Amino acid sequence: MNFDVNGTQFHGRVDGQSGPWVILIHGLACDLTMWDELAAALADRYRVLRYDARGHGQSAATPGDYSLDLLVTDAVAIMDVAGIERAHIGGLSMGGMVTQGLLLDHPDRVISATIADSRHTTTPAFTTAWLERAETVRQHGVEAVVVSTVERWSSAGLAERRPDLIARMERMVRATSPDGYCGCAAALARLNYGPRLGEITTPALVICGSEDHGAPPENTRQMHRMIKGSRFLEIEQAGHIANIEQPARFNAAVRDFIEEHDAA
Repeated sequence: MNFDVNGTQFHGRVDGQSGPWVILIHGLACDLTMWDELAAALADRYRVLRYDARGHGQSAATPGDYSLDLLVTDAVAIMDVAGIERAHIGGLSMGGMVTQGLLLDHPDRVISATIADSRHTTTPAFTTAWLERAETVRQHGVEAVVVSTVERWSSAGLAERRPDLIARMERMVRATSPDGYCGCAAALARLNYGPRLGEITTPALVICGSEDHGAPPENTRQMHRMIKGSRFLEIEQAGHIANIEQPARFNAAVRDFIEEHDAA
C-alpha cells in the first residue's frame, strides 16, 4: 500500500487482520523488510504496520537535508491517514530516534515503545562520521558505502557464519536513494534528544546488540537510565541490526513486552 502524506509518497505494508496496532520503523539505509521476522511473529495477535522511510526502499525521496522532526511528522501523518489513534511503536537505529521523538512530542499516540540499537544524543565524532558518509554518497553514490556499512553493522564473524544475512543487509543499503541517505544522515547528525529523555513516562524497552558499534551498549544503558521505568536488554552475538542477527531472542522480548502493555 502507498500513503501520500507530508509532501511525498510512502510505501507500507500491513500484516495481521485484527488486534492492537504495532508500528515498526527501520534504520537509515534499511527498509521495511528488516522487520519480516518480527511482523510474522506478531501477526497472529496484532495488526503490524511497517513502512519505508522517506527516500528508502520503495518510498519516494525528497531532496535536501531532513530533520528528525520531519521524520517524526512522517510517522504521525502515516498513522493519521491509516486511521491509527494509538499504537505500540518499535524502532531500530534511526527508527529508534523517531520513536524517541514520538514519545516526547506525541506521547498520546504511543501505548508502549521499543527502542533498539539507537542513540539519543550526537557526539562530534558521530556527527562528523555521518556528514562524511553523506558526502561520499553525494560524490560516488550509495554503492560506495555498501560494504563499509554492513561491516559496521555486523558482529564479529557474521560474514563467515551467515553470508545470507550479509547479502540481505547489502540489498537494503543498495535500495536506499542517495537523496534519502543524505537527507537522513543530516537528521542523525543533529540528534539531541538526550536532555529530554527524563520527560518520557510511556513504558519503554531499550535493546542493544552486545557488539553494536553504531550505538554501543554503554550508550544504550545510559538511555535506559534516563528513561524512567524503562527495561534494558543486551543481546549477545549481535551487532547493530540485532533483530536480523538474533531474531528469536529479539522478537520474543518485543512480543512479551507488547503483550504486557496491551491493556494500556
